[in-house]
Amino acid sequence: MSRYGAIGLIVGLAVVMAAASSAEDAAPINATEWITRADSHLRGDANQMDASLDVVTPKWERTYQLRSWMLGTDKTFVRVLDPPKAKGQGFLKLASRLWQYLPAAERTVLIPPSLMLEDFLGSDFSNDDFVKQSYLPRDYTHQFIGQESVDGAPAYLIELTPKPDAPVVYGKLRAWLRTTDAAFVKLEFYNEKLVHIRTLTYTNFQPLNDRDYPMTWHMVNHLEAGHETTVTVRSAQFNLPVAEAIFTREYLERSE
Repeated sequence: MSRYGAIGLIVGLAVVMAAASSAEDAAPINATEWITRADSHLRGDANQMDASLDVVTPKWERTYQLRSWMLGTDKTFVRVLDPPKAKGQGFLKLASRLWQYLPAAERTVLIPPSLMLEDFLGSDFSNDDFVKQSYLPRDYTHQFIGQESVDGAPAYLIELTPKPDAPVVYGKLRAWLRTTDAAFVKLEFYNEKLVHIRTLTYTNFQPLNDRDYPMTWHMVNHLEAGHETTVTVRSAQFNLPVAEAIFTREYLERSE
């Protein structure tokens, strides 16, 4: 390469880098900060929640009543309260490990990372969706895409790409956050081949504790026609003291 060619290449790279930097500086928000705010808005530092899980398929429908606790980003506990056939089932997440307790068999099984994309209780939510094994602010990079309207309200669109070696099950996520408070209003899930597999919408916002909270979460499965799941939040408390004893195998396996 001639000296002039090398100089041209260097100048060209400098122009590209400057343009990228200018585009980043021009973004009206810090995407990572907004994803962190959105995650905190949805679950807080700790929470306790009662909710129903309504699963609809072309062949059958089923409703579960659930009670859950979360503490920080590494501890989640979910107990099935109803129907009677599933009552007492439990899920315990500690850091990267997830256990499921099956009371009918009096057995606890460790769910491997390879099954985190499997359905949660036959629903259209994955195990990862429900117990939050991955942590969006930590395990993904975040890029501001633009501003769009979702159900008539302005929202920021942010694209999330997995970091190398992060314990995630998705190839990409697209998140829409309300411009007023960073609350999630829509999430699109893409598999490792970047196929759009599911869409989650958050609606029915109501005042709850110190925040305006989505009481209805609706997941649509794009790979299986007629499959959809709705979570209806019946009650929730945020940033309250949560006993560490809840997040133990002993509590998971106790009779309800």
